[in-house]
Amino acid sequence: MRAALWRDIMQSSSRIQYPLRILSLGAVAVMMFACATDNATSPVASSEAAAALVSAPVTFDQVNSSFVGSSSPDNAFTPMARGREGGEGERNRRGPGWGAFMGGGIGEAFIGGIAFGRGFGRGPFGEWRESDNCAFSTTTNRLECTIVRGNSLTINRSFSFLDAAGAMQQAFDTATTNTVNVKTSVNGTITHHETVTSTVNAASDFTVTGLASGSTQRTVNGTSAGTESTIGTRDEVAFTASRTAGDTITGIVIPIQDGRPTYPTAGTIVRSMQATVTLSGESPSTSSRREVITFDGSATAKVVITHDGVTKNCTKPLPHGRLSCG
Repeated sequence: MRAALWRDIMQSSSRIQYPLRILSLGAVAVMMFACATDNATSPVASSEAAAALVSAPVTFDQVNSSFVGSSSPDNAFTPMARGREGGEGERNRRGPGWGAFMGGGIGEAFIGGIAFGRGFGRGPFGEWRESDNCAFSTTTNRLECTIVRGNSLTINRSFSFLDAAGAMQQAFDTATTNTVNVKTSVNGTITHHETVTSTVNAASDFTVTGLASGSTQRTVNGTSAGTESTIGTRDEVAFTASRTAGDTITGIVIPIQDGRPTYPTAGTIVRSMQATVTLSGESPSTSSRREVITFDGSATAKVVITHDGVTKNCTKPLPHGRLSCG
């Protein structure tokens, strides 16, 4: 299981260079850490490792991926306080479970949750936004942008625009731009919950074709990968935590239908996460998960989930049906 996870992450990483972002995408990042056998894992630490798979690594909203991330320090992962049971806290302790996607869920654009037509912009993966700190490079033929946030987080993005004939463009044109490639890298540190610091390093390489006026479908391909390493104290308990996450998006085809949501009819998304949590005085524990989502033209996506070595075949009615596993 760990070998398959690492293969997925490394395949994603090998295709990643760095920078770019398209709107309507949910947002990848991640970590490396020590492994331990189940026999060396305490019940508390084990539940914390599973809980770390519920959300995406912090800053994953800044890269292009199928994960739904956040850069808010308030949403950064820390182990839950001992003895805090019941309700949402208890659900998160158990991890994402079989009835939900890991890593904050899956982006709306990947399941048909974003419509085309008036009032909805240009549909899934159809809009992008640049910062003021961008300049076109005649060396790379890309629009390159660098943003520094809080003197601790650096975001690099670069954009490539092509028309339907494959000719390079210096800016996005709503009528003629047919292909956009976005490369993004994020690295730095974030301090949160007063006594906790997370070091992040994430990147994505994301391409959308079929954007030109008159196109009947869009095709999406991309990879993302990242690491997040956290150290600190929560509720008087010192801890370390690490998370790795990544995905590979291959041949996602989304037909264009005016004025209503449209879901993918072909393609696959492979998502992987692993987390290790070590509480002071306890042995480290690791939890891992892999999700393979396949679109076959029907209104139901097929999802194969492998969580800590246990595999289940699941289905998800599109766009907003509940994930169900047999």
